[in-house]
Amino acid sequence: MSRGIILAVMLALLPAAPPALAKHAGEPDWRARVAKVVVTRANGVRELGTAVPLAGDRMVTNCHVLRDAARIEVEIAGVSHAARADLRDAYRDLCFLTVPDLDAPPTPMIELGETRVGLGVVAVGYPAGGFAASRGRVIGLHSCECDGGKVIQTSAPFDRGASGGGLFDAGGRLIGILTFKARAGGNFHFALPVGWLRHMAERRLEPLGEGGTFWERPGKESGYFLAACDLGAKENWRSLRRLASEWTGQEPDNPEAWMALGRASNGLRQVDAAAKAFQTTLMLDSTHAEAKWALEQLEFELGRGLLEPGGL
Repeated sequence: MSRGIILAVMLALLPAAPPALAKHAGEPDWRARVAKVVVTRANGVRELGTAVPLAGDRMVTNCHVLRDAARIEVEIAGVSHAARADLRDAYRDLCFLTVPDLDAPPTPMIELGETRVGLGVVAVGYPAGGFAASRGRVIGLHSCECDGGKVIQTSAPFDRGASGGGLFDAGGRLIGILTFKARAGGNFHFALPVGWLRHMAERRLEPLGEGGTFWERPGKESGYFLAACDLGAKENWRSLRRLASEWTGQEPDNPEAWMALGRASNGLRQVDAAAKAFQTTLMLDSTHAEAKWALEQLEFELGRGLLEPGGL
C-alpha cells in the first residue's frame, strides 16, 4: 500500500468553517477545555495548533504540531504562557507540554470501553487560530499497531489549527485528541483515544525529537483503514470493494472491515451484498450504530426487514 498515496490525502487539513455550535443548557464551558498553541519554527515561521490541559502544569498536543519548534507558547483566557515540550510518543503522535505557571484542574476522561460507534461528541479546538466547537458522532473505531484503544473516526468537523484539540462527549469527558482528516472531505476526521494517554503514563517515554507517526507511515492494519477512508471519501466504490474484500479476508473479526465492504457494495448498488456486510458488522459489534442506520436505510428502500436474522 503506497505511503505516498495515503499521505497525499490524509496529511493536508483543508480550511473550512465548521457549523456553529449552539449552547445547550448545562453544557460544559468548551473554551476552558482547550488552549491555543503558537509554535515558532526554527526558520521563524509561526504555526498554530491546540492543546488539552490534563492536570496541574501538564497539557497534551500532537507531536506533529511541535516539529522544528524553537519556541512554544500556549494562550489561555487571552494570556500567553511559555511552554516546554518534554516527553513524547512520536509514533502515536502524542506529546506532553509543561506550562510552569499553569495549575489546571484534572480533565475528566471517558472510561475504557465506553467509546462506541454512534456516541454524540463535540470537537473543540482553534482552527486557523479561532476558537471553534462542532457537534457530531463517532462513526468508526479503527485498529492500528498501537496498544490502548482504537483510532476514533468522527463526523464532528475540525480544520487546520485544531490538531491537538479535544474530542469530548456531551458531559465534557475527554474521548480523544483531534489529529488528522482526509483531504477529500466528508465524515473522515480522526482522533486518538484517551486510552493511549493512559498507556503513555505506564511506559517510559522518549525526549522530544523527530519521528514519523503511525498515520504518516501506516503499517498493515492502519494502512487498511486509512486507504479505505480515502477511497470512501472519493466514492471510488470499485476500488474500495477490492480493498475491503482483502481487508475482511485478513481481519474477519474486524467490524470496520465489513462496514467498508458494505459501503462499497451499497455504492455499487449491490444491495444484497451490502446488507450481508452490514449484518456481519452487527454480528461482530451489536452496538454499531452506523451499521444499524445503514440497514434501516436499506429496509426503507427494499421494503423488507433486514435487522432480524434471515432478513435477506
